[in-house]
Amino acid sequence: MASGRLDLFIAKLPIHTVVLTLNYSDPASELNAIPRNRQIYLKRGGLKQAIQVEFLEGRECFADFMEMNYTLARRFKLYALRRYTLEYNANDQTLTISPSPLSETVAVITPNTLSPSALSVGYELLSRLGIPERQGALIKVRQGRNVVRTRLIVPANLSDDRLRLSSYWFQKWRLRANHSYSLQFDQRNSTLSLAPHTPTKDGLK
Repeated sequence: MASGRLDLFIAKLPIHTVVLTLNYSDPASELNAIPRNRQIYLKRGGLKQAIQVEFLEGRECFADFMEMNYTLARRFKLYALRRYTLEYNANDQTLTISPSPLSETVAVITPNTLSPSALSVGYELLSRLGIPERQGALIKVRQGRNVVRTRLIVPANLSDDRLRLSSYWFQKWRLRANHSYSLQFDQRNSTLSLAPHTPTKDGLK
């Protein structure tokens, strides 16, 4: 069994074609075990359909992603900009897809002169967390029992991996400026949770 997590994008593709871009994975994604140029079966619950998987190489990305036709996505009740788990079973040639809405990472949080109602998330960090790239989207930020509603700002720099909050929340929540925090984003309710990050004994994140 081979598995991997990917973000879904809708593209103008033949209805029976799914395209995977796996450049982000380190080490290489297990999904590279899916056979090229051979019919397999996409499966979700009781739904099953023959497809062919293609791979695109050399595309820069901060998270693995897949592309499929809108009609195929609608049939399997899949949604663009959502994160899913794929599991490939070589025994019966099935590729099972299921929602994977929770993503976690560690990042540096910095104070800013932003409005208390704004949240700036660098594009690289945005990708790692599975936050849809929608400027102005409503994001709830949770720290302990504290919850605030903010509007998303995505800086133009694609290699930006920082989270920026208003200095107001740094003071009110007693956050430590320019320190690493554990972050978790839940796509189901658009909630970004912050927690102190404790490095492992060997000093790794």
